Amino acid sequence: MFFRTSLVAMAAVLTLAAPAAAQNVDWKLLDSGVLVDTAHGKGVEMRIQPEPMVDGLFDSPEIGRIMVLLCNHYVPYVLPYVTEKFDMDKADFISVRLLSGGAVFGRYIQEFYAVSDDGCGAAL
Repeated sequence: MFFRTSLVAMAAVLTLAAPAAAQNVDWKLLDSGVLVDTAHGKGVEMRIQPEPMVDGLFDSPEIGRIMVLLCNHYVPYVLPYVTEKFDMDKADFISVRLLSGGAVFGRYIQEFYAVSDDGCGAAL
């Protein structure tokens, strides 16, 4: 399932570097599915990419907060969809992978979160 949601309001709230605050950012959910991780078990992964890429995003001290906000924004739609589609009883974790660039020269950062009743829980 493919979700496209503009999170321009959320990007404006986030306190990133000055160039990021001036950009109109569209946070696109590129893909979601089941991820099996040796340390965390079986969970749901969301791959998200900003359009356009925000300068200094991966080096920002706010990157952890941004990822939690993105996780909590998409998880109400993605978690039930993936668990139902792949017949999972429950997810052990939720993973957010923030991508930039392409498959060959791209960069990503990934964080794992506990599943809580109201969205993404604490970072694992």
